Amino acid sequence: MASTSLRWRIVITFVGLLVLVMGLVLALVHTSSERIVSSEAKRELALGAKVFQQLLEQNQRQLETAATVLSGDFAFREAIATQDQPTVRSVIGNHARRIHAQVMMVASTDGRLIASTQREIAQGDPFPFPDLIDAAEADGKSAGFRQMRNGQLYQLVLVPIMAPRRIAWVAMGFRVDDRWASDFAGMAGLAVHIVRAGHNEPALLASSFEGAQRSHFAQALLAGGDSQPMDATLYQTARLPLDGDIKAVLQLPVAQVQAPLNTLLARLLMVIAVATIGFAIGSTMLARRIVRPLNDLSAAARRIAMGDYGQPLPRLGGDEIGQLATSFAHMREGIASREEHIIRLAYVDHLTDLPNRTKFLETFEQLPANCAGAVAILNLDRFALINNALGYSVGDRLLRAIGQRLCHLVPQSGMLARLWGDQFAFLLPDADRDAARSFANSVHCTLRDPITLDGQRLDVGGCIGIALYPQDGADASTLLRRAEQAMDEAKRRHAGIAFVGEIGTEPAHEQLSLIGDMREAMVNGDFNLVYQPKQALQAGRIVAAEALLRWRHPQRGMIAPSLFIPFAEQTGFIREITPWLLESVVRQLSSWHESGLDITVSANLSALDLLDPGLSVRVRELLERYAVPPGRLCLEITESALMADPTVALAHLADLAALGIKLSIDDYGVGQASLAYLKMLPVHELKLDRSFITAIHKTPRNAAIVESTIMLAHALGLIVVAEGAETEAEMRWLVEHGCDVAQGYFIARPMPAQQLPGWIASFRLLEAS
Repeated sequence: MASTSLRWRIVITFVGLLVLVMGLVLALVHTSSERIVSSEAKRELALGAKVFQQLLEQNQRQLETAATVLSGDFAFREAIATQDQPTVRSVIGNHARRIHAQVMMVASTDGRLIASTQREIAQGDPFPFPDLIDAAEADGKSAGFRQMRNGQLYQLVLVPIMAPRRIAWVAMGFRVDDRWASDFAGMAGLAVHIVRAGHNEPALLASSFEGAQRSHFAQALLAGGDSQPMDATLYQTARLPLDGDIKAVLQLPVAQVQAPLNTLLARLLMVIAVATIGFAIGSTMLARRIVRPLNDLSAAARRIAMGDYGQPLPRLGGDEIGQLATSFAHMREGIASREEHIIRLAYVDHLTDLPNRTKFLETFEQLPANCAGAVAILNLDRFALINNALGYSVGDRLLRAIGQRLCHLVPQSGMLARLWGDQFAFLLPDADRDAARSFANSVHCTLRDPITLDGQRLDVGGCIGIALYPQDGADASTLLRRAEQAMDEAKRRHAGIAFVGEIGTEPAHEQLSLIGDMREAMVNGDFNLVYQPKQALQAGRIVAAEALLRWRHPQRGMIAPSLFIPFAEQTGFIREITPWLLESVVRQLSSWHESGLDITVSANLSALDLLDPGLSVRVRELLERYAVPPGRLCLEITESALMADPTVALAHLADLAALGIKLSIDDYGVGQASLAYLKMLPVHELKLDRSFITAIHKTPRNAAIVESTIMLAHALGLIVVAEGAETEAEMRWLVEHGCDVAQGYFIARPMPAQQLPGWIASFRLLEAS
C-alpha cells in the first residue's frame, strides 16, 4: 500500500512531527480555554444573577409605588368607605392597565375581597393569600410570589389603605409567565426559569425557553428535580429562592462564553492546516527525489511476482540502489528457473512427461459450463508381470513408450494424463457414447502392436472404462472414480471396454453408512434372531427351523438383511457376525433340547465363512460347550460360496460333515454348481430357491425343473427342501411330487425364539384335530 512506501513514510514522519508539535500547542490552548470558559461563565452567571435580583426588586418597588399611589387616592378611599363596588372595580381596572399589572385585588380588614380583576375570585371570597395580610400587619406592607387558583404565578405586593386608619388592603401584581421570563432573560443575559420545587412533584411555572427546548427542560426537571435540570456541559446554572418553594433557575449557555475562544481556535486551526499542507508538499517533493529509483525497482519486482520475467530492469547509477538493481536481476533469473521446475513437478508426470492427475482435474474444471463429453481410464494388462520379470527400469521405459503412442490418438481439444502406476486418463470434450467407443477401439488397436525394448518384444493390452458427462457425474473426481469402476468391470468381464451405464448405480450413502453401524450394533445388542419353521410334508410335522438375522437400528428401525449382509460380506465384517450367530443358535438349541423340544435349526454361512480354516473347530467347541447333538445343527451354504474356491470349500465341508452336523445347499438352481461337482459334496439336503416354487402349479417349466431335481436329489440320497411356499396350491403340488420339507409364509412367518415352542405345540394340536 502507498502508506507503507518509503516515500510516504518520509512524508508521514516529517508531517507527523509538525502535526505533533501543533497538536501539543492546540492541546495547551484547548486546556487553557476550558479554564477560561469555566471562570468567565461563572463570572457572567453571577453578574446575570445580580441583574436578575435587581430587576425583581425594581418590579417590586414599581408595584409598591403604584399601590401606595392608589391607596392615597381620595375618591378611591371614599368608594371603599361607601362600599361603591362599581367605582372600586373601575378604579383598580384603570390603574392595572396604567402600570401593566395583571392582577389587582381589594380586601377588607377582615380578609374578605371587596373587588378583584380576577374573574375566578368573587366579591366576599376570602383573600387567597392571608399570609401576605399577616406579614403586612406586622411590617406595614408585604410582597411575594403566589399562585392563583388557575395555577398562574404572580409577583404581588400588599399595602394598606388608610383613611386615616386602615380601612382595607390593596394587592397588585405582575404575571410571572414565559413572556415575563423572556423579558428578564433579555435584560439579565441569562436563561430564566421559575420552578416550584416543594411538595409533590416539581413544576415549571415559567421559562424563557421555547418549543422543544422548553419541553426538554421540563422533562429534565421532572426526572431529576431542579438540582440538575440541564446538561452541565451545556449550561452554567444558578438557583435563587424567590418565595417558599418558588425558585428561579438562571442558566448561562456555555457556548455563549465559548464562542470567542472557538473563533480563536478556528483561526489557529486554519494556520496549522496551511502550515501542514505546505510542509507536506515540501516533504513529498524531497521524498520523491529520494525514492524514485526504489519505485522503479518495486515495479520491476511486481512484474516478477506476476510471472513476467522478460521486462528489463531500469538502469540506475553505481550507488547502493544500483547495486540493489543488479541483485534484483540475479534474483529474477533464479526465480524464473525454479518456478519452471516447480510447475513441472506440480503438473507433469516426471516419468512420461504427460500431464498428471492434478493437471487433469484443473483442465476439467476450466471446461465451459453445460458442456458434454467423456472421461476414459486405461489400465494396462500384464504390466505387473513385466515389472516383476524384467525390472522396474524396463517397466518405466514401457510406460514412456506407451505414453508417446497414445499422445497421437488424443484430439487437439482433449488431454492424455498419467494418473498413477499403469493407469492413463483421457479427456474427450464433445465426445458422445459412439465417439468414446470409437476412440477406445483406436486405443486397443494401438496397443496391439508389440513394443520392443532391448530386443524383447512386449505385448500389452488394456481395459478401458468410460464415463460420460454430465450424465455420469458433474466433476472430474466423480467421473474418474466411476470410470475406474467401469474399467474394473471391463477387466472382470474380459470385455476390453465398459461404460459406467453398464455397471449399475453406486451404493446409496445410507447403505454405506450402515457398515460403520454394524460393529456398534453387535455391542449394543441390536442384532437378533428369528426362526421360521420347516414342515415335513409327508408326516405333516414341524421338524426344523431356519435362524434368520434381523437388525433393529436405533434410528432407522428394521433394516432388511439384503441391505446390510452383502456389505458385511464385502467388508469382511461377516466374520464377526457369524461366530455370534452360531453361538446364539447353538445356545438356543441347547435350551430347547433341555425343555424337550427336539428340532433341527439351520444357519447360513457366507463364502468368507466357508473359507475360514477355524470354522469346524469353532463349531465343534460350541456343540461340546452347550451339549447339543451335532445332528440338530444344519449349516446352509450357497452355490456361489462353494464356487469361490471349490478345493478349500470341499475340504472344510468334509471337516464339518465329520462332526455329524447337517449340510445344505441353499438357493439351489440359481448358482454355478454342476451335477458332477454336486455328487462330490458331503451335503445332506438341497434347498430349492423360492423363484422355482412361486406359482409352480401354473409354471410347467419350473415344475419340470423342480420335479427332476427332487428325483435327482433322492437318487443321491439327499433331502429336498422347498423355500418360499406361500399358497395352499404350492404346498399341494410339493406333497404330490414327493418334496420332503417345505418352508414359507403358508406354514408360518419368522418368529422370536420364545414364541416357537408354543407355536409348534399349537400346530401339533391343530394337526391332531
